[in-house]
Amino acid sequence: KQIQVLSHLPPEIKEMDLDPDGFNQVLLNLYLNALEAMDQGGTLSVSLTSEQGSPWVKIAVSDTGAGISKEDLEHVFDPYFTTKQSGTGLGLAIVHKIIEAHGGEVRVESDIGRGTRVTVLLPVAVT
Repeated sequence: KQIQVLSHLPPEIKEMDLDPDGFNQVLLNLYLNALEAMDQGGTLSVSLTSEQGSPWVKIAVSDTGAGISKEDLEHVFDPYFTTKQSGTGLGLAIVHKIIEAHGGEVRVESDIGRGTRVTVLLPVAVT
């Protein structure tokens, strides 16, 4: 698909107590959405950051794909909402539920023709 993958995963970010299966599902859904959005190739970027004194670890997954319209952006976490012909509309709903169960938040920003960025915020002290 001519997709370049870039990652910024600094080693100084401390380990977190996460449900490995749930979190693998989160990342898989985000990666698959990004890949599907880039029919003509592009860049998939993944970054992990934690600012000094911030209560959050931030994971950002972005693509340079088709983007999501403003109207659709309001519904991306709604179960069964999809704009794909073969999609179920459950991917981002599942992501949202898993991240909330970890005490975190999910945010989506997108511009048509420029791509999408999904930011996952997780509390530094996940229990």
